[in-house]
Amino acid sequence: MVSINSPDFTQQLLSIDYQVKQESENASKNFPVTNFVESRDNLIAYLSLRKKLTSEISEQLTNKGLAALDRSAPHVLYTLEKILKNLDAQVIPSSSLHAPTPEAARQNVQHRTYGLFGNTNPGLQSSIMVTLDAKSIHEPVLMESLLLNGMNVARINCAHHHPEVWLQIIGALRNAENKLRDEGNYQGRTCKIFMDLAGPKVRIGDLQSANIFVKKGDTLRLYLDPQQIGHQETTDQPAGVPVTLVKAFRNVRAKDRIFIDDGKIMGIVHHVTKEYVEVEILSPAIAPYQVKPGKGINLPDSLLSLNVPALTEKDIQDLSFVTKHADIAGISFVHSPQDLRKLRVELDRKAAGDLAVVAKIETKDAIHQLSRIIIEGLNFNKFGIMIARGDLAVEVGPENLSFVQEEILTICSAAHVPVIWATGVLEKLTKKGIAARSEITDVSQAKRADCVMLNKGLFINEALIMLAKLLKEESNFPRKDIAFGSHIAQFGVL
Repeated sequence: MVSINSPDFTQQLLSIDYQVKQESENASKNFPVTNFVESRDNLIAYLSLRKKLTSEISEQLTNKGLAALDRSAPHVLYTLEKILKNLDAQVIPSSSLHAPTPEAARQNVQHRTYGLFGNTNPGLQSSIMVTLDAKSIHEPVLMESLLLNGMNVARINCAHHHPEVWLQIIGALRNAENKLRDEGNYQGRTCKIFMDLAGPKVRIGDLQSANIFVKKGDTLRLYLDPQQIGHQETTDQPAGVPVTLVKAFRNVRAKDRIFIDDGKIMGIVHHVTKEYVEVEILSPAIAPYQVKPGKGINLPDSLLSLNVPALTEKDIQDLSFVTKHADIAGISFVHSPQDLRKLRVELDRKAAGDLAVVAKIETKDAIHQLSRIIIEGLNFNKFGIMIARGDLAVEVGPENLSFVQEEILTICSAAHVPVIWATGVLEKLTKKGIAARSEITDVSQAKRADCVMLNKGLFINEALIMLAKLLKEESNFPRKDIAFGSHIAQFGVL
C-alpha cells in the first residue's frame, strides 16, 4: 500500500485529477446544454472519477482526515482540488470545466427544487406529493385535510379517467384551497399540480365476468388481441386473458420473464405464437392470486424500448390538457434521451416550453441511460427525476432495488437534480391503517429525496400525517457535532 504521506500517493491523485479533467472536457463537447452547464460538468466529472476511485484510495484519504471523494458527488472537482492543495500539490485548473463549490451545489439544488415543487410546508425538509382520484371530487373535507397536513403537490394519473374528471379534481382542489384561505388557514401557499402521462404501460385487458386465479405450475395464455374475451381454464385450454399494447410483445421469446401486477404474479414464457404467448406461472407458490383487469405487465427481458416509445399518441393528446392545467408533467417509462427530446418538441408546439418535466425512472434501459437522460433534462428550465419503485423493482429485481435507488439518488445529486421518491411509501398504512416497521425505515431513507409521494388509499390522511411527522423529525434530527437530542440521550457512560 502506498503511504498517504508519500509523493507517490500525491502523484496518484494528481494523475486522477488530470485524467478526470481531460475525460470530462472531451465528453462535455458531446453533450451541449442550454442550461445548468456547471451541473453537466460536475455529473460528467463524477462519472469519470467513479471509474478511477478505488477503496484503497478512499481508505487512505480517511486515514489522513481528508474529504471522502465517494461522498462528494455534488462538488467533485472542487473537492479533488482541495484535497490536492492540502497535500501541497500543484493543481492545474481546467480551462473549460465548471467546478461548483459545496455551497453553489446546495444553492443549485435548492433553487431547482423550489422551481419544481414550490414552497414546502414549514418544518418539513421535503415536499409531499399525494395521488388524487375521482373520489376526491366529492370529499371536500378530506381535500382540506390533505392540504393542511402537508400535501403541497397533487398528482393526477392520466392512465385513469379522462379530461373532464381531471378538471373536476383540480377544481375540487382549488375550491378547498380558497375555502381554507377565506378561513385564514392557508395563506401564501398553492398546491402544485403534477400530471402523470400514462406512457406505454402494458396491461391486462378486459376480463368481463371471468374470475381467473393462478399459482405455481399453472399456465396462463396472454392473447395478443385486445378484443379477445378472457376465460378460465377448461379441459381443452389453459386460462387466458387479453393484453393491451400488443406491439410490446414483438420481441418476447421463450424463457423471457413476465411479471403481472407489480410482480405479484411471475412466470416464464414457454411458447409464443402469432395469437398468444403462453406463460408458465412460477409464483405465487401456494395460495392462488387473482389476475385482475387493468393490472400492469412487465417484460424486463423483451427489449420493449425497440418497439414502444415512451411518449404515446394518447400522451400527446393529453398534453393539450396538461399544458393548460398542470405545473409539472411526468413522462412515464423513459428509455433514453430521445424520449425527452420528443417531449420538448411537443411542448414547444403547444408554446409550453416552461412547463416543469419529471422523467420517471422505471426500466432497466432508463437506469443505464440515466446520466444521458439527466443531461438532456437539463435543457428544460425545470426538471426532476422520479424513482418509480413499483415497476423498477420488477425490472431490476427486488433484491437489487435498494442498491439501484441509492445509485440513482447519488447520480442525481451529482447533477443537482431534484428527486421524487415514489411508490410503496407507507403503503400498508395507506391501505390498511397500520404501518409496518419497515415502512418507517423506508421513510428515513426517503429523506434524501426532495419530494416523497404517497399513493391513494382509504387511510391516506393518516399516512400523510405520519409522513409529515417523520419528515419533520428527520429534518430536525440533531447533528452529530452537537449534543444528543432527548430521544437518543446516552446514560451511564459520561
